Amino acid sequence: MSILLTGATGFLGSRLLYALLADEGHEVTALGRGTSAELRGRVVTCLTDLAGGPLPDAVLSRLHCLSGDVSRPRLGLPPAQYSRLAGRTTAIWHSAADISLSAPLCSLRETNVAGTERVLELAEYAGRGCRVTYVSTAFVAGRRRNGCIAETELDDTYGFETPYEQTKFESERLVRAWAGRHDRPVTVLRPSVLVSDSHPAEGLPQHPFAEMGRRSERSGTALFEGVSGRVRLPMVPGGTINAVQVEYAVRAMLRLAARAPDGPGAHTFHVVHPVDTPVRLILDAVESRHPGLRLEQVPRLTDPSAIESLAAAHLPGFLLRYGVQRRSYERSGIRTLAPDLTDPPPLDTAYVRAALGYEPATAHCHP
Repeated sequence: MSILLTGATGFLGSRLLYALLADEGHEVTALGRGTSAELRGRVVTCLTDLAGGPLPDAVLSRLHCLSGDVSRPRLGLPPAQYSRLAGRTTAIWHSAADISLSAPLCSLRETNVAGTERVLELAEYAGRGCRVTYVSTAFVAGRRRNGCIAETELDDTYGFETPYEQTKFESERLVRAWAGRHDRPVTVLRPSVLVSDSHPAEGLPQHPFAEMGRRSERSGTALFEGVSGRVRLPMVPGGTINAVQVEYAVRAMLRLAARAPDGPGAHTFHVVHPVDTPVRLILDAVESRHPGLRLEQVPRLTDPSAIESLAAAHLPGFLLRYGVQRRSYERSGIRTLAPDLTDPPPLDTAYVRAALGYEPATAHCHP
């Protein structure tokens, strides 16, 4: 296959690219910003870090890098180049997205919604033989707190925790409408929070747990360094996070994309962990780094101390916003299409400590 991949320099996108090149043997064109040479430099740096060393020339020869921008008409490409790209592309993986939980809705729409529309325009131009795989998020379920989210469900009744979720919801709705209008199949993949107990090199995209570990460092001193006793945090007691190992997620995504039905319409699959991770487990990992510290979850933080105000300001959005949910996610797609894929083990304290950067990685982050 000749695949166009967007988002190849992102945390997930780089791992998808690595697997498509090294494990699947496809020709892959990575579309991204900067000159083609600059983009290739960033992509190869990511791949080298994942592989633990340079990839063979035979693998890199199947990697092509193309300067472009998903938010611009024709992906920012001249007409002739756009036509050539469409002519040789047999599959599209659209992974590029602005994943900020705090960016304004208008800027997120520019990348996430308009970008998806531009990619679908290319898929239409490429013809019916071009299969689209769209990377969404499990959090399109928005503020719904309870129950099991069906893979066929796409509902904005409950509203959204963040503008990011809203734009991914709007993008999924766009994908569904396009698939129906053109009588084409699209595979929609909905991962939850992606984590790893290994860390990319400095300067490369990190996963949310690693970012949380880094946020707890201020001016070279740990946020809770020397702090003992109770520190209250504005979190609902008993909250959980659905976090799934990125290595498992990549394997699942490749299988689902390869085995998804060929019939028209959007075929949607959750790529989530079968076992939620208690927020308390994450806080325990932080406490283990600071003997004497006791982090307490409280629904509301009134009259905060200086350290409590500082801690609340440094808590990542995914922990504050998604730690209030009690819902589960249907996983029938993985069970049906990838029965050979073993479920990932639950995240434990040792894994979370490594994911936060408190301990050395237990394994390299090979997909």
